[in-house]
Amino acid sequence: MEKRKSARFDVSREMKGKLLNVVGFVANNISTEGINLVSNFQPLVGSTYKIYLIGRDNRQQDFEIEINRAEVAPFDGARYASLPQGLLFSIGARFKDNSEAQEAFLTSFMKSRPAGADEGLISRDGVKPGS
Repeated sequence: MEKRKSARFDVSREMKGKLLNVVGFVANNISTEGINLVSNFQPLVGSTYKIYLIGRDNRQQDFEIEINRAEVAPFDGARYASLPQGLLFSIGARFKDNSEAQEAFLTSFMKSRPAGADEGLISRDGVKPGS
């Protein structure tokens, strides 16, 4: 098993967003290497998507992510209340080719945050299917 290269930060409160502009997700944790999401959507492993995260100052930063894991996740009504009941998928993705500005944004994004939801959006634009 490969050891993680960077520290992982659990999301202390629900972080919501949209996959493919229509399907919601909740982020479980994030690091400078990648992000773990739970959603009703099952992307193809190896596919790439564009993700947008919104920072404390309402600044939006885009990233390209590559899906490296998508498996069935158990439903936890308390933790995933914003998602519809049904089949859920735990989605692991790594950030691809981050610039210094993106790294700085992630570092700021993972610091202590004021109350309120963190949001993100995964877009269908620029989707590259897996091999």
